[in-house]
Amino acid sequence: MRPLLEIAQDIGGHPELLENAESAKAMLEGFIHDSLIETWGDSLKTNRHEVIEYLKTQLAPCGNLFTDTELRRIVGTEIYWLLQTQNREIRPGANLAAMRQDFVNEVVYGVDPLSDPDSPARRLGEMETYLRSWADFPAFGFGVPALDDATGGILPGEICVLTGAPGTMKTSLALSAVDNYISRTDAGLVFYCSVDMAPRQITMRLMERESKVPETILRQMQARKDPEYKTFRDTVLEKYNSRLVIRGNEGAHQVNMNELIQQCLKRRPQLVIVDYFTRLKTVGQSDLEFVETAMPTILGFAHEYEVSFLLLSQMSRSSRSDQINGRIGGHGKGGGIVEELAHTEIELLKQPVENDKDMIIAAITKARRGVSGRYFALGYDGPIKFFDGTAQRVTRATQKKTVFEPVQSFYDRPI
Repeated sequence: MRPLLEIAQDIGGHPELLENAESAKAMLEGFIHDSLIETWGDSLKTNRHEVIEYLKTQLAPCGNLFTDTELRRIVGTEIYWLLQTQNREIRPGANLAAMRQDFVNEVVYGVDPLSDPDSPARRLGEMETYLRSWADFPAFGFGVPALDDATGGILPGEICVLTGAPGTMKTSLALSAVDNYISRTDAGLVFYCSVDMAPRQITMRLMERESKVPETILRQMQARKDPEYKTFRDTVLEKYNSRLVIRGNEGAHQVNMNELIQQCLKRRPQLVIVDYFTRLKTVGQSDLEFVETAMPTILGFAHEYEVSFLLLSQMSRSSRSDQINGRIGGHGKGGGIVEELAHTEIELLKQPVENDKDMIIAAITKARRGVSGRYFALGYDGPIKFFDGTAQRVTRATQKKTVFEPVQSFYDRPI
């Protein structure tokens, strides 16, 4: 290879070549890269200052074509190449010189935007392919239009956390999500994993939903072999039999986190509902210890397999007290990581109403695509534990205290 100084002298002897600075830089940069490797080699990493001074001397015939910053960046690129060859295994027989030449060409002349893995064109293509891949599996909602519009829906690969004290009808709202998803789509399996209830209890809830008959009456109908009970049974089977699988708490055997993931791998569901989440922990494990590993695991699985998760979470006694006193949000068991990694969080609370049935309030405490901080009173039928799809927008009665107030004695003055 000719010395870099001679090449610079040749270009410097033709002023017309230097009139377009960008073209001249592009012409020289490849030679600079080759000179750096040939002259300095691995010592580039420890002699950066001397290397810059060397380049200034060699490029002097071309004037101040390159700034110090540009030269430092060129040297940095070569250091990156050296680190890459040290930190990765090069297969035997690989043409290292050709690999490096491709690398230099990419740096000097750029990359075709369509082939650059980090270009906007490439990223847009990936996004559009991703959208097409789940076009047949739309975002799931709860079958309550006002609530679903406010959250923006839960897309494939996302996690929704549903939090509330016992008795706030979390399971009923989760079953509304099951019904809504299956009713709106033609394919895709729903996996309902109840760590809190036996499978037969979830099945009875489905019967109540479809028949609009309370459990006590359904039991009587089944005992006397009422023909109408068979009609209800057939309705449930027709709707759910090929689209829903149910795992639950079956005596001595309780589902844990590993089994949940294994079942998801085996069944390939599109929507997974866990009721309730922290009960998946192992014996002796605290809620915080569990969620610190379980939430990233769930999120990673959701992203990799484009699965939507609905995680039901109970509330501690202190959280219930906070809720009664007007503090909404951040009450899921396991600390802030649950809310941090979830895409959507909804908190349910029951508010007594004088001379009327209790209100079930859904508070949207986090919504990445929707609007957080909205509250809805959900329409429901208590005896059959059924949300009817209606909702009324409500506001909190208490006003937040002003954090900042103007100081009356202070006036803006021109400087």
